[in-house]
Amino acid sequence: QTPNGLFFGAPPNTSGKPSEKLLAIMKIAENPTASEHKQLRDLIFPKVDDRLVNSKFSHIASLNTRQVIANCRQERAVFVYPSDFPIISDFRFVLFHQFLPCRPPKSALSRRRTKPDKWDTLSGLYCKHCAKAHPGERYLRGMYFPLDLESLCDSSSCNLQCHIMTCQYVPFATKEALDELQRLAAEHGVITKRNAKKTFLQQLWKRMANYYPAPGKGGEGVS
Repeated sequence: QTPNGLFFGAPPNTSGKPSEKLLAIMKIAENPTASEHKQLRDLIFPKVDDRLVNSKFSHIASLNTRQVIANCRQERAVFVYPSDFPIISDFRFVLFHQFLPCRPPKSALSRRRTKPDKWDTLSGLYCKHCAKAHPGERYLRGMYFPLDLESLCDSSSCNLQCHIMTCQYVPFATKEALDELQRLAAEHGVITKRNAKKTFLQQLWKRMANYYPAPGKGGEGVS
């Protein structure tokens, strides 16, 4: 706080001398050439790190978070593929790596008036840590059953994240990594690109909706 009130950002320059950055801009502006014009542009409009814009934080995250991301890239997941990594945020990539397929119970239909078109082939999402802690059981606290793309979008932004962050079976390192990835996005003012998120969730829904073989057909999964 100053006698004139609050100020935001860097403290004002009261020395009477231009800052080094301003001096560089003034020098280039006096006699600009093609190369110096580029320098001037870069000084006034610093280049944005594309990795940050795309919510990729491995290069600035902690060692633990980098390791969690690396582990997810090495481990085989049912609904998240290696080809997804370059086009979705690190947070979403790690989050969906925590889930396995599971058959929706008939009780899930009570939330709808009509039966989903893909009911016979549809898979839900089951926390893999709950599944490991309760082998051979249907531990419903760790299961989520979005019945259409819209409900999947809602689940991805709230229910799934809330479960992973509060589940007693999820490793602390995973929770810590997800928390840091969200914090880094906030610190750098990164907003998830709507089209990228929508495209991924549409692809994810396709994989879930066609996971189990249709009656009378063999095989499972969809690429």
